[in-house]
Amino acid sequence: MKILLKSVGSIDYDPVIYFPEEENLFGITLTLSIGPDNEIGSEYFELFVCTPEWLCKHQWLPVLIRHMLIVRKYDFEEIKDTINKYIEMCTCDTWLETAQKLSRYFAWEYEDYKL
Repeated sequence: MKILLKSVGSIDYDPVIYFPEEENLFGITLTLSIGPDNEIGSEYFELFVCTPEWLCKHQWLPVLIRHMLIVRKYDFEEIKDTINKYIEMCTCDTWLETAQKLSRYFAWEYEDYKL
């Protein structure tokens, strides 16, 4: 099953044109629309992207970090390429298996959802 990153957005900014005030000091939550290539629909995942400097300035308590990508500077194409590499690594035979693997890296809207 071929899986695609169909879109990348953010509540606060357009991530394509976003540029932080300080290149090495930022944190932004991205909303990823990911789904099968041969289907119209997709599901949403979130990923927090930040620099080590942002972490040093804003995160003082010990914390386990999940669903986060740490980068040295804001480069949207590099971030998107990294996301696509992880999507490719998670591709399985079914969407459910793929989504469960993706949720290891990205916060899935249906994670822990019970029928």
